[in-house]
Amino acid sequence: MEEAGIPTIYLGSCRDMMAQVKPPRSAFLNFPLGRQCGKPNEPDLQTSILKAALDVLVEAAEAGDIVDLPHEWGVPFDWKSYWHDLDEMIKEEGIEAQEWKPKS
Repeated sequence: MEEAGIPTIYLGSCRDMMAQVKPPRSAFLNFPLGRQCGKPNEPDLQTSILKAALDVLVEAAEAGDIVDLPHEWGVPFDWKSYWHDLDEMIKEEGIEAQEWKPKS
């Protein structure tokens, strides 16, 4: 897309991976994995995050820069709570968890 002249932005919550991949423009949120657009049922937060990401898209100075967005999750998070939240989401959606296995 970039080569076609369409600017892109990567919205991520894993800074070390973002630094290795070096997308043309990046916005970092210190949020749990998979929650880069905020918490469910909080449209004001989600809208604010997307607007901030679009600002980075327009104002990014150098390719590969990572801009920290000021949004905060509000409560501590860790892997245990991540897996709990994931299980709750799967139950709420009424779907089965997909098993991920690396290609052999």
